[in-house]
Amino acid sequence: MMRSGKTVAIVQARMNSTRLPGKVMKPLAGAPLIIRMLERVKRIKGIDEIAAAVPDSDDSAPLIEALSGLDWLTIIKGPEADVLARTSIAARETGADTIVRITSDCPLVDPAVSESVLAAFRALGGVYARTSIERGFPLGFDTEVLAADILFEAEKEATDPYEREHVTPYIWRRPEKYPSLILGGIPDRRNWRLVVDTPEDYEMVKTVYDRLYASQPEFGFPELCALFSEYPEILKINADVPSPVYVGLASDDTSCP
Repeated sequence: MMRSGKTVAIVQARMNSTRLPGKVMKPLAGAPLIIRMLERVKRIKGIDEIAAAVPDSDDSAPLIEALSGLDWLTIIKGPEADVLARTSIAARETGADTIVRITSDCPLVDPAVSESVLAAFRALGGVYARTSIERGFPLGFDTEVLAADILFEAEKEATDPYEREHVTPYIWRRPEKYPSLILGGIPDRRNWRLVVDTPEDYEMVKTVYDRLYASQPEFGFPELCALFSEYPEILKINADVPSPVYVGLASDDTSCP
């Protein structure tokens, strides 16, 4: 496939999350969570366009209304349950060659970390790069970068419902076909739960924004480390929420985003 060189960040978002419905619209420092998250994506250097991939359902109306005021954002609709198809539609409609994928429930994602994944992908001429899910960066910094033609191949071939719902399992389950570049970090902060999936997660993230955003709106990983060092009780707010289980990942395998 001839590549145009266009890099598009695709953020999937929906209103009907199971454990915390409407989480993308919950307020953070005076704006919906999704807006604060996208502001951080906008700071990732090397991205040509940002697209929000939203479900083509009536329930998405409040989300679309909130996003429509961002003149630097492209809003694209697709199937709610088939997120692989929805993401592929967004990639096609934006003419993406390279895709940076981050989910909307990560309002603390560090643009510098995402930028590093993109830079590594480009430097090594990769097919698929990601942050490690086993060690290194906090849960909520997760970033994937992949070639659009690989995404389209997965869309065409994937039949497992899990692979349709979670976009990239078809790729990382087949490392012999799709070699992966995995970025970790030292010290290991993977036990930091900086994603919003439950009421406890939201309370923790809101506490972070309440403490940092007014004085440091572009806070990143260093500022989070300093905050948690001074106030370790913040991380305890959602410490008991179970970590996600990645289907198809062996205990000694690191091939899952």
